[in-house]
Amino acid sequence: MKQVGPKILFIDKEQSTLELLRQLLRDEEWDCQFVTSASEAMALLENQPIDLIVSDAQTSEMNGFQLLAKVYKQYPSVVRLVISGYSQQDNIIKTLAEGYPQQIIPKPWVDQEFKEIIRSALRQSSLQKKQSPEFQALINSTSLLPALPESYSNIRSCIVGDEVNIEKMADFISQDIAISGALLHWANSALFGQRFLVDTIKKAIIVLGTDIVENLILSEAVIQAIAQTLPNIEGFDFNKLKTHSMATAVLSRLLIKSIFPTDSNQQDRAFVAGLLHDLGKLATASFFPAQFEKAITLANTRKCPLQEAEIEVYGTQHAELGGFLAEWWAFPPFIVNAILWHHQPQTTPMDKDVIAAAHVANLLSYQFNYGSNGETYPRRIADGYREKFYLTEEENEFLRSETEKTVGALTS
Repeated sequence: MKQVGPKILFIDKEQSTLELLRQLLRDEEWDCQFVTSASEAMALLENQPIDLIVSDAQTSEMNGFQLLAKVYKQYPSVVRLVISGYSQQDNIIKTLAEGYPQQIIPKPWVDQEFKEIIRSALRQSSLQKKQSPEFQALINSTSLLPALPESYSNIRSCIVGDEVNIEKMADFISQDIAISGALLHWANSALFGQRFLVDTIKKAIIVLGTDIVENLILSEAVIQAIAQTLPNIEGFDFNKLKTHSMATAVLSRLLIKSIFPTDSNQQDRAFVAGLLHDLGKLATASFFPAQFEKAITLANTRKCPLQEAEIEVYGTQHAELGGFLAEWWAFPPFIVNAILWHHQPQTTPMDKDVIAAAHVANLLSYQFNYGSNGETYPRRIADGYREKFYLTEEENEFLRSETEKTVGALTS
């Protein structure tokens, strides 16, 4: 028996347009339904599960935006797209901002581009199904998650199997001032054992290694993608979050080095895990600022963990949202797990040592006063992790000193 693929509902008042769509998608492994009115669409949604709805901006009975607003309220887990030839109209921009349609497909569309948009939307739908209904409703209250910037894609194109084109990579990096600066800062830090001046991007790549370079650029690309227009949120400071992430990266690498002194791969993974562990806070601040501010206020009032307050306010928490975004962007599994489980490292299915290091580094970073963002809940490191990473009083002072050397140099 042929397996039924994802279910997609298309609405357009013109039968000729629906026939064009039917022909375009006939070879895809999708279960496509085609209707000409809003009432037919709502009746179908009531009687069978739909993964994705694609509506023309003008349908019979009501326009496509009104229809998608209705779908959003009654079936928030359904991903919603609209096809429109008038993407610059004020009402279209307003409804897109409200999250009723999560993306606009321009009309006339380009066939291959149309299919890629559908695939991207179905990927989001598939990832959502792993989550709770509350999570699905929350993530569907915003627009489709953004693509990573071209800067990261360019760097990835320089790596083919085990071969790396360092000259080409250096050229791409040099075109981005923010990424170049971050790379040179890290390459000249004591954390990576550098005792001589690194004054070119090519030298930085050689000193750090391509894995670290790729993931540092990934971190900067994330910031470019979702942190450029952060709203003002009471109790949240983006610069403090960056400082906290840098300190956690430094500490995570030092911690894993204490148990794997010669394993540079584990050390690099721990560094990246620490750097990106709080991606979910950045995503939540960007996509759900009002709810995030309410959760921060609740956590501070009760002096409880932020994630506990988040679950009460919007049914999920930043680690889950960050893990979802990391999966959406197809990050390596160890990064996804570090983001998802950094509060509960014992739960992770893999990379247990790396994620334990990120977990303890996160707590130490707060204890050392790096980027608390106003949170007052006391962070206590479990005795088992203190023993695992040899956290004596003397070791704590060493970690504090080494972190200050690196983070102080990076933020000065």
